[in-house]
Amino acid sequence: MKVTLISLDHELFCIGVRTLSECLREAGHKTQLVFMVPRSTDNQKDKFRNVYGDDLLLGLCELVADSNLIGFSLMSNQFVQAIQLTEYLKSQGVTIPIVWGGVQPTVEPEECIKHADAICLGEGEGAIVDLLNRMEAGLPYYDTLNWWFNSAKGVVRNQLRPLIQDLDSIPFADFSCNGHFLAVNDRLMELTVERFRGFGGERFRGDKGSSPYMLMTSRGCPFSCTYCANAVYKGLYPDEQLLRWRSEKKIVEELKAIQRALGPISYVYMVDDNFTARPKEKLKTFCELYAREIGIPFYAQVSPLTINEEKVRILFNAGCAHVTMGVETASARVANIYNRSREHKVLPAAIALVEKYRSRMDPPPTYQFIIDNPYETIDEMAETLHLAASFPRPWYNPIYSLMLFPGTPLYQKAHEEGIIKDKHAQIYTRDWRSQSIPFFQFWIKLYHANTLPSLLRLLLIPWVAKLMCGNIATAIWKMKPFRKLWETSS
Repeated sequence: MKVTLISLDHELFCIGVRTLSECLREAGHKTQLVFMVPRSTDNQKDKFRNVYGDDLLLGLCELVADSNLIGFSLMSNQFVQAIQLTEYLKSQGVTIPIVWGGVQPTVEPEECIKHADAICLGEGEGAIVDLLNRMEAGLPYYDTLNWWFNSAKGVVRNQLRPLIQDLDSIPFADFSCNGHFLAVNDRLMELTVERFRGFGGERFRGDKGSSPYMLMTSRGCPFSCTYCANAVYKGLYPDEQLLRWRSEKKIVEELKAIQRALGPISYVYMVDDNFTARPKEKLKTFCELYAREIGIPFYAQVSPLTINEEKVRILFNAGCAHVTMGVETASARVANIYNRSREHKVLPAAIALVEKYRSRMDPPPTYQFIIDNPYETIDEMAETLHLAASFPRPWYNPIYSLMLFPGTPLYQKAHEEGIIKDKHAQIYTRDWRSQSIPFFQFWIKLYHANTLPSLLRLLLIPWVAKLMCGNIATAIWKMKPFRKLWETSS
């Protein structure tokens, strides 16, 4: 059977759909991948409200005409686009089953099943192969695990299959560029190796001669932050091991295979939720093999609770060029709301350890922050911004607006207390870089312009910050002369 898998991401790595494609190809099915990369916009307010043009929609309709199944992979901020494309295809008389998978259908299945013929919850590798095998053989498939189906008798809700514990059993993602298509200037074009290497995404940019590569060496996270989907997965799989690792050998094999398929890699970005959650000996074994067999500079995401002097030394001896660490908040009370009290207690030592290696990084270390939480005060937000401004310039540290993603404990709390009034505006189309308080949006713009720390600290003096965040000041900030500055701030 032939399957069209569609990504709505802003990048081309899209490990999820690429892995599903390879699983299906290994099972004897045909696949084509379509990367519906949204148009770039100067207005961050419009980032997740993308409307696809008529020519592009018509091209997609023609491309999927000979498929037996159409699959969308989506996160919560791609929900609106998935609805638009699904409704368009159905309005054009497409009768091919349209299914959804990914994080959004997993955390909010009742909403998603209203729009798709079927949705896949949890891990999709085995689930989609089972479904296609049954469909091809003409067998009943409404009892396939992980799937919910819209049927003539109503919604069929199946149980989840166990998590895949042996990650080495999953094939490498499909980077063949065979049957891959990319949305370019309202048209679908073949995604060649050259186009892939020259693609400029939001975070990752190739230079035609080489390209970065996003590598996932694990699945899951040992922690349960209340704003994170990992907390949802822990509820779905209460008796299973969520944090799983791929073997060192398989990871190295993948990187070698990618270089054969796509050419030189400029750097490797480890996209694990928590790369240093590995036990020290396993981290050492992997890093030594990586340095010997690959030797490409890499970036890693770490946690205050999983780094120590030995682990950081192992990373940098293996060629680590950059680390990213989630700080989130400077407030102990807010850290408790996030279920990050343990992280908060060790934060000063963790920051000092990362700073010790600053001179060996290019670019400097990245610290991630969250403000704009409905449960924190102006003073607590200012406390977090003070910490952000305390690091040496230049600053590359993102300061996010808290997103209350469906299914998470913090979302459930906000929903029950009436804070979530319009999911479309507050979640699905909201950008996590768009603060609800204009003054803080302006402050963050100054911060990312590397404005003098003394000026930034002056603006965070308690009475100044409260004055600037008051109703009168906010109304002035939202006046036309200031609105564009606020809305285009990154």
